[in-house]
Amino acid sequence: MQLLELYIAILKKYTPDMTYISTCLDFLVKQYSSSSRPYHNLQHLTFMMDELQRCSCKPDNRDALILSIYYHDIIYKASKKDNEMQSAIVLEKHLSKTDFKHIHLCKESILATKEHKKSTNSDINLLLDLDLAILGQTPETYISYTQKIRKEYCIYPNFLYKPARRKAMIHFLEQEQIFKTDEFFDKYENQARENIKNEIASLS
Repeated sequence: MQLLELYIAILKKYTPDMTYISTCLDFLVKQYSSSSRPYHNLQHLTFMMDELQRCSCKPDNRDALILSIYYHDIIYKASKKDNEMQSAIVLEKHLSKTDFKHIHLCKESILATKEHKKSTNSDINLLLDLDLAILGQTPETYISYTQKIRKEYCIYPNFLYKPARRKAMIHFLEQEQIFKTDEFFDKYENQARENIKNEIASLS
């Protein structure tokens, strides 16, 4: 099922109001299609969905996980530090008008993407791994990803961007595990660490 069709199909489980679903969808598409998002766009969501489709992990609450994917970056401004909170607020605003009963779990999941710390909730850990799976791709794909991120932060000159990005990536290396689930750890951990080390070297 295509990305936008899946969104509609899930919301239809919780509201019969197609006009409202269309309103929510239009907002989602507008946000993720902004020209200021070379990376955090609809392609990022598709990438995460594809990773979910390929992995053997079975979420306890599939709809909550998928809705968390759709909304986790719905608000994304490079100059702001509260994107996760604002995204969670939009999710609550949209879903509170439906019969969906797991808004709190989705909000908790979205907020967890700020620091990517291991959770006691397996679905949250899976969301975090889906979000970071880009780190464990081939060196060529990783470089393309970093170039897109740099464009998103184009308002900052290199003397500000480079040390901030370097600090953020060192944070990942300092974690005992970048990936929280066994499957993603086995699949991507080593390559992710190699990619990150190479990026840090290029930023020095």
